[in-house]
Amino acid sequence: MDVWNLVLYVVASVLALKSLASLMTHHKKVVVQQLAIEYTQDAGHSENVVSPSDSSNQQEEDTSEELKAPAA
Repeated sequence: MDVWNLVLYVVASVLALKSLASLMTHHKKVVVQQLAIEYTQDAGHSENVVSPSDSSNQQEEDTSEELKAPAA
């Protein structure tokens, strides 16, 4: 009877490890998919937002154009 208990224990351990590996693989896929969605949303959002360095460059260009334009 001890042999059957050992066999049952080994089979249960293998099934538990297989289940754990499957669960971890599924979790990894979900996390990667969520990160990809967040990355694409952030990339789309950052294209519409002007960064502070871009806005300061635009202000400098506007100021230099005003100085170059002749007064009417």
